[in-house]
Amino acid sequence: MDVVLANLVGNALRHGEPPVSVRLSAGPHRIVLEVRDHGPGLDEAVLPHVFDRFYKAGAARARSEGSGLGLAIARENARLHRGDLTVANAPDGGAVFTLSLPRRAPGPESDPDGGPE
Repeated sequence: MDVVLANLVGNALRHGEPPVSVRLSAGPHRIVLEVRDHGPGLDEAVLPHVFDRFYKAGAARARSEGSGLGLAIARENARLHRGDLTVANAPDGGAVFTLSLPRRAPGPESDPDGGPE
């Protein structure tokens, strides 16, 4: 998960605008981590493709040092941990990436959603 967080914060610092914030909250069954920048956000046409392998938003980024794999790998890591990674634009500007994970690792006494039976 440290690789996922590093990718999200690194992207926010490189492609967004300060301040970049990281917020952690926990409910009875889920832990939610949000990484937000305060730039213009992502173009609505880009949002459905952000997690696609090799996708880079904008022609300028196509020549950048990144491979376009970071967010695809981050989302796959989240899913391997029975969670998900999503993106949206904040109403007042900026991109918000939300990582949601089960609070407890699944075990014999847990249901599929990560909570006690």
